[in-house]
Amino acid sequence: MALVTGAGRGIGRAIALRLAEDGAAVAVNDIAAHHAAAVREAIASAGGRAVDVPGDISMIEGCQSVTRAAAAALGPVDILVNNAGIEHRARVRDHRAEDWERVLRVNLQGPFLMAQAAADMLAASGRGAIVNIASAAIMGFFGQPAYDASKGGLLTLTRSLATELGREGVRVNAVCPGFIETDMVQGDPEIRQLGERQVRIQPLRRMGLPHEVANAVAWLASDEASYVTGASLFVDGGWSRR
Repeated sequence: MALVTGAGRGIGRAIALRLAEDGAAVAVNDIAAHHAAAVREAIASAGGRAVDVPGDISMIEGCQSVTRAAAAALGPVDILVNNAGIEHRARVRDHRAEDWERVLRVNLQGPFLMAQAAADMLAASGRGAIVNIASAAIMGFFGQPAYDASKGGLLTLTRSLATELGREGVRVNAVCPGFIETDMVQGDPEIRQLGERQVRIQPLRRMGLPHEVANAVAWLASDEASYVTGASLFVDGGWSRR
């Protein structure tokens, strides 16, 4: 069973649909219950098995309840995809402490707590896999210190979890998307403009699509990547290698 956080829209939705297409039963988490239900219905209409498990994964109680509900409905967690994330753009001098804390809770604390909640099930499965959705923003952007720091921390957390949980047969990897055509990009003119400038100078001169990130996640979660752990796979059109 695959549990995907933040799976109601965008990249998370594409990941949930792809894992279901590959035959996994999927627990669809999102803080917005109606978005989670819509993805569950899309999977079911395509002949897959899914359950929606809405909840806030930024706090320990939410992570534990989401994990328990998913396991009760579909069985133990074999694959955990930590996709839920938020962004806040502000310059350092204007960055409020509460916004910093909120971004770090969702983007970094949440993945840690989800891994903690699912660790026993992942280890017991004999083929457990965690895929964390980080970002090419680990290289640092102007005006988004909290987001960049949270994704950089998530990359280091990935390596730490891979080192510890690998002894129990659990693989932990990260996918680092570049600019992807999602609601976050389309709905924020500043981010959209930044993305359009960026793609003009990267090797593949276009934004990525959610299913292209989902393909990378599906591979890392599969037995085809059985000897891959602690890795960071950039899905960014060559941006990080320009």
